[in-house]
Amino acid sequence: MQYLTSENLIKIPLKNTTTANMSLDEYSRWLCLIEGVELVSKKATDIGININTSMEWIKPLAFQKYIEERFESMKDEIEHFEKLPTPLNKNKVCDTLQEPVLQ
Repeated sequence: MQYLTSENLIKIPLKNTTTANMSLDEYSRWLCLIEGVELVSKKATDIGININTSMEWIKPLAFQKYIEERFESMKDEIEHFEKLPTPLNKNKVCDTLQEPVLQ
């Protein structure tokens, strides 16, 4: 499925004081991928698979399907979050992940 690109740009600050610009669609797909990997990681831990040593958990087609199914709802969540009053979204922390991301 081909997606139409959005006119909205998401600016992401990088460690070296520059910023990366992504369209809303691109940003949504990246968040879907991150969320999918996080869900698989949690499930692998629950059933005792070490994802650092085992490559059996990597299923590209399953991730692609997850991204395709989750894309529109993720995009809607981001758009809704952006419309919240400033005090509610001032930190702009992604809350789609179940566990905090290590930095």
